[in-house]
Amino acid sequence: MDHLVPVIRGGRSTRGNLVAACKPCNTEKKHSLDFEWEPKGEELRGIEAHMRQVAPVLLEEQDPMRAAVAMILAPHPDGPKVLMIRRAEHPEDPWSGHMAFPGGRSEPEDSSLVETAMRETLEEVGVDLARHGELIVAMNELPAYSSGRPVGMVVSPFLFSLDRTRETRIDPGEVAAALWLPLAAFRDEANHQKTRIDSANFKADVDAFVVEEQIIWGLTHRMITNFLTAVATDPDAP
Repeated sequence: MDHLVPVIRGGRSTRGNLVAACKPCNTEKKHSLDFEWEPKGEELRGIEAHMRQVAPVLLEEQDPMRAAVAMILAPHPDGPKVLMIRRAEHPEDPWSGHMAFPGGRSEPEDSSLVETAMRETLEEVGVDLARHGELIVAMNELPAYSSGRPVGMVVSPFLFSLDRTRETRIDPGEVAAALWLPLAAFRDEANHQKTRIDSANFKADVDAFVVEEQIIWGLTHRMITNFLTAVATDPDAP
């Protein structure tokens, strides 16, 4: 069986441009998969096929800081799951304790933002996307905010999928918990709520997803909202 591999082309080298679909046995720069691919189920394969047709909105900020995160989906008998983390509590971290996707700031040694997302995922939760993941598509880039103010950083989310929900191994210095949450719960409007955030630096009523007692708001809420909108939209519509 041919292995499917995500291909990273030139062009926007900092982002790691993607081809429209992953191709078998491509000899360009790639992250190889060393396992036999297992069926993911109709729903997850449908999401992958649809998202590959969606062109991301990329921000042309003037020399901003850059970060990248991985939105990771995996099949499950009850429907696809999405991997999320709760960030560790740090007084100097503007997103301390927030629910988020694995990821972080780009480092000089990263060849692309795709590599940033993969490296940070391995460091934070022990999931090796180079070995076990399929890179589906880049998603809309977003400016980062802290306490309602821009911080001069652009975050690039990348959609990955796995063959199954993988066991996580968290770095307790960066991550308090890693959770596989049901994707269907984010689509359920009963879980779309106005929630009061009352922290030392930020007090406001915000839009949030409340899933299995976890409150997902702010930047990650916007990423998931963009993803859900893209999945529900006809990519060929004018």
